[in-house]
Parts: sequence; C-alpha cells; structure tokens
Amino acid sequence: MALVLIVVDEPDTLLRLRRDLEAAGHRTVLAADADTALVRLASLPIDVVALDIMMPVLDGWTVLEALRDRAAPPPVIVVSGRAGPLDLARARRMGAFGSLVAPCTAEELDQAVARALISAGTVPPVA
Repeated sequence: MALVLIVVDEPDTLLRLRRDLEAAGHRTVLAADADTALVRLASLPIDVVALDIMMPVLDGWTVLEALRDRAAPPPVIVVSGRAGPLDLARARRMGAFGSLVAPCTAEELDQAVARALISAGTVPPVA
C-alpha cells in the first residue's frame, strides 16, 4: 500500500498511528519533529503525510510551508487534538488535504489515507 510519514511529537500517539496504519497494510516512517519530517520528505517517496500541527520548536506549519514549494507534494492529513477550527482552516489554505481530530479511530485514519491517495491519483477508486 502507501508509504505514510507520521509526524507527531507525542510518543504514544505516534506509535498508535503507526500500529493502526500498519494493521491496515500501509508502510510507515516516523518523525517526532518538523526537522526530521523535512529530511524524510526530501529523501523518501512519501505517499501521504499524517501531520500534527502543534509541536515544539518547528511545528506543522513549517512542514506545510515547505511542501508548498514542491512540484507534486504528497497529500497531508492534519491529525491533531489541539488544533481549533481556525487552525484547520489555515491548514487547508496552506494545502492540507484533510483533517482528523485526535484521538481518531483506526478506521477513520485508514479512510482518510485512502481518500488522500485517491485524490492524489496514487490509487484508483474502488468501484
């Protein structure tokens, strides 16, 4: 399936998202901060990014800004329990594909990734 970059600074959430995505058949790469995420994005063929906005030092806005400059950025799903409606609206304006309120279910996460892949043309829609 897809290679999903999970960018979350909270270890429990990071590992739960990894477990849920891998159980759904996806491969995952982890980043606990924006710096690591930017390195992974530059060096790996990432299909989808699951991104927390509120992180210390460099936050998710930094990642979204960097992706704006890419010719074909992977779709970004904001996964945050602390981002408010204004934050989510800003993320969409900056190019985020969608958002989930954490904690989300494994099914919600898998469906969001599937929709992101379809919208990016990575996976054909299922009839």
